Amino acid sequence: MDKVFGNIINGKEETDGEKIPLNSPVDGSLIGYIVNSGRETVERAIKSSREAFIKFYGSSTISSRQKLIGKLAEIVQEKADTYAQLESQNTGKTIRQSTFMDIPLAISHIRYFAETDEFKFQRNITHPEYPGTEGIVQNAPMGVVASIAPWNVPFLMAVWKVIPPVLAGNSVVIKPSHYTPLTAMELVKDMKVAGFPDGLVNLVNGTGRTTGTYLIESDNIDMISFTGSTPTGSKVMEQAAKNIKKVSLELGGKSPNIVFADADLDHAVKGVIFGIFLNAGQLCESASRLIIEESVMDKFMEKMKTYLESMKSGNPMEFETDISAITTREQKDKIDSLIKETVDAGGKIFYSRNMKDAPDNGIYFPPTLLSGLHPGSGVSDEEIFGPVLTVYPFRSEEEAIELANGTKYGLAAGIWTRDLNRAARIASMIQAGTVWINEYHLLSAAAPRGGFKKSGIGRELGIEGIMEYTQTRHIFYGNNASGMSNIAYGILIKST
Repeated sequence: MDKVFGNIINGKEETDGEKIPLNSPVDGSLIGYIVNSGRETVERAIKSSREAFIKFYGSSTISSRQKLIGKLAEIVQEKADTYAQLESQNTGKTIRQSTFMDIPLAISHIRYFAETDEFKFQRNITHPEYPGTEGIVQNAPMGVVASIAPWNVPFLMAVWKVIPPVLAGNSVVIKPSHYTPLTAMELVKDMKVAGFPDGLVNLVNGTGRTTGTYLIESDNIDMISFTGSTPTGSKVMEQAAKNIKKVSLELGGKSPNIVFADADLDHAVKGVIFGIFLNAGQLCESASRLIIEESVMDKFMEKMKTYLESMKSGNPMEFETDISAITTREQKDKIDSLIKETVDAGGKIFYSRNMKDAPDNGIYFPPTLLSGLHPGSGVSDEEIFGPVLTVYPFRSEEEAIELANGTKYGLAAGIWTRDLNRAARIASMIQAGTVWINEYHLLSAAAPRGGFKKSGIGRELGIEGIMEYTQTRHIFYGNNASGMSNIAYGILIKST
């Protein structure tokens, strides 16, 4: 009998309802079916999370929540190989990436939130206008958070969408992508094993158009955390405005890697390849634009070709394979369309990797380098979300900065140079939430992550990522001994 992946509500998995087939992008094989949740199921999950929030928040502390998070990290660590297998089977990313990067990184992020001492529930203040009075400023939880996660890095995203809000005192209803729900489901199940109360984190499966919409539209949700495309993020923000929900949006990117002639070119080549071809370019901060000093461009491109030729295509479930699959058929079609438009408009395919060893019936796109492009063309301005690098030469520092900032996005950037003074100067002028210098894609749980411009609003990770799930409460302690209140009240009330 085919496996059905259902909803997890109040600690129990439910498999009733409409079913959607779930296929592996590795080879097209059927993994099972997921439930496409309706509005009634979504509201029931929200109600369960509301009840759990009311019970849990009042009886928990930051310390007690961190103990549960620490226990969860231990459980996930013990099952790391299982998580890696599920992640690669479901997404098509290489098992080497899941085993040595995605899963260990997510575990380290869980541990960070279990151990950080940066987040404080409250701080004391005095009021300079009113001598003798004191106040408390509290970082109160939002309540019930709807977390809507993307399909590209499902386990890491589930960790980011669940652990910080829970640490801040919230409950969560998470909707993983209907393409890649497996590791998010495993995480929610392991939270129960770790001792988190039933209902504190509920999971509903389904498409964005149905289940996601029901979550966003609900009057019983207090905040929405969404990661996905900029057009969809705009719709989320529009809908949230109708009932005044707080939103945190991590959206699209068109990130540049800027390479100067004085850079360690061999190191930079590896970093640029890593920046765009990791996860087959399916990362929001993927550096899909190479902005390179003209004098070294030809040499740099030849070095890239040499390294790309050495990368092995094949079955992503084998440790020898270097190139990941494309996770969804729709995304593959989008990449195909953009490449065709580019070539029709005069762009050149400088290089395209042979993928003959990839499994039949899987979803694959060759690592590709595009040249002869101009800012303003579709492929130069729009997020590709695939293993495609566009290349632009520059002659001056000012031109490099102008090219880097010349899109509507501002998620991340990389700068490659031996001149660290120049790197620092340029980094402060790049319109992006993260700027790496002589590195790329290295994420720290202590560092806030988010976008400028149309790459989103709000932050994930770091103390900023925890505070995102809070709202400020000020408590004022009066002290009439100073006589200040009598003066104030006297404006309205005459003494008798």
